[in-house]
Amino acid sequence: MKITWAYSAILIPFVGYAISFNDLCERAYTVSEEMIQSNGRINAIGFEKASAMASEPLSIETSTKKVKGNGSINSGNSGTEYGVMVDYSLRNPSLRLAQEHEFDLMKKGAQFDLAAQKGEIQIGLKRDWLLYGLEQERNSIFIEKRDFSYKAYQAGEKKFQAGRLSRLELLRLESEYHSILQEVAASSMETEHSQHRLKVASMMMDEVRIEDMPFVYIDSSVLDTHLKDAPVLKSLKTRIEVLDASIGTLRHSTVKSVSVGLGMTQEPTQNRLDFRLTFPLALSSKNDDKVAALMSERSALLHLSETTKQKLQLSVNGMLEHLGEREKRIQILGENEKEYETLFAMVQKGYEGGKMGQFEYLAAKNAYYDARLRTLELKQSYI
Repeated sequence: MKITWAYSAILIPFVGYAISFNDLCERAYTVSEEMIQSNGRINAIGFEKASAMASEPLSIETSTKKVKGNGSINSGNSGTEYGVMVDYSLRNPSLRLAQEHEFDLMKKGAQFDLAAQKGEIQIGLKRDWLLYGLEQERNSIFIEKRDFSYKAYQAGEKKFQAGRLSRLELLRLESEYHSILQEVAASSMETEHSQHRLKVASMMMDEVRIEDMPFVYIDSSVLDTHLKDAPVLKSLKTRIEVLDASIGTLRHSTVKSVSVGLGMTQEPTQNRLDFRLTFPLALSSKNDDKVAALMSERSALLHLSETTKQKLQLSVNGMLEHLGEREKRIQILGENEKEYETLFAMVQKGYEGGKMGQFEYLAAKNAYYDARLRTLELKQSYI
């Protein structure tokens, strides 16, 4: 008896079209609520930066007042005084550079968050697709088992009619067949649910089929590389850099801008050209308190970053150890499958030739298919 893993490809109809894993991910990115919000945040940071970097508008100040000279109000040096002045603010160049750097880091942090969301989507899609493939394989095993049970039931009916099989033995074959029909139905539903998760994630109506994502064992060296470039660590590093930039912005904001004014005043007896230079100073403890708050937050993020890195390392080391054990067990179960397959083939041949009893046949058949299902369950736990 030759059993092939291509059985599911024959039994399950294909109504969609195969795409690459990257194409499926790109599709999922466009419909992800989190990524839509993150892209909006990145665009908003760009507009916020443009607004903050824009030049201050000109301001015009006008004044009118009555002037009383020496003597009576009707004297020559009494009358109305008119004034106008135009003010223009020049921003502190060091503060402008600090603010620009802060916005750039904020955008960088948002982009790292976006990359982390892409990674989560990729992991979810890969897991769902591999589980879908295993559910297909499980379904094919149950269908194959159903077909063998049906053939055994048909053969049992003929033996019963010929008087070579008891009524009890025939009922046993019949109940075995009906039980497997329920297993096939339950397995088909699980396969449909797995496919449905892929459709929802990518918003596709047709069946999702990935052409370049087989089941493979994890390479530990690749995991170590990914750990160093983990998005969560990059995000924390960028958040620390943003806080450093915010602290720098506050320290440069003692003098935010210099206001230069130029105007003219018309007096009853003369005209006057006016010039005004204004330095707004922030000498209170308000900025110092803000800097202290940001420094405290920065210290907490540094501790969080180091703790997160250590936890990730421990988690990866433990996961690699467990996955290595599961990989060995999968290989052992694969060898056991071949032994059960050989045993089943021998028992089936003996049963068909009348040399083996029904109970031996059912036990060998169930043992063989149970061995295949145990391998699939272990593969699922590996994913």
